[in-house]
Amino acid sequence: MDEQLEEIDAEIVDEEGNVEKDSSDDDNEYKEKYQRLLADFTNFKKREEKARADFKKFASSNLIEELLPVLDNFDRALKDQDEEDSFVQGIMMTRDSLWKVLEKEGLEEIESDGVEFDPNFHHAFQTEENEDFKSNYIIETYQKGYKLNDRVIRPSMVKVAK
Repeated sequence: MDEQLEEIDAEIVDEEGNVEKDSSDDDNEYKEKYQRLLADFTNFKKREEKARADFKKFASSNLIEELLPVLDNFDRALKDQDEEDSFVQGIMMTRDSLWKVLEKEGLEEIESDGVEFDPNFHHAFQTEENEDFKSNYIIETYQKGYKLNDRVIRPSMVKVAK
């Protein structure tokens, strides 16, 4: 009988060890799942913050794109005018104040005259043989191009030397 009791005690001890081992394995499994979920949630928060920042950055892009022709019209109107005329000065001040507002929103003019043609920033409207310029350099800008927060919203329309 003592032998049977000892066997039963041994079985109980083995079972307790298995239960503790299973419990420990379950704990580790839950910890790993928790850590993965926490990492996923952290990554989700980062993605959402970036998406929110991008939205904020480009939320005004449609309005700014609509205002670009207005800016072009100011530039055309002022192109060959006498800067001493007070009316012209008033138009220049209005254009400059509009430009400052757009610039504050992240609008930048794309450099084009005299620089090398880059299809990411320029649209080749025309090409011309010209010995005064190196091949693939911009001779003239027909329409200014703009970037909004380093993203091209309108490429410059240019004439390129062959």
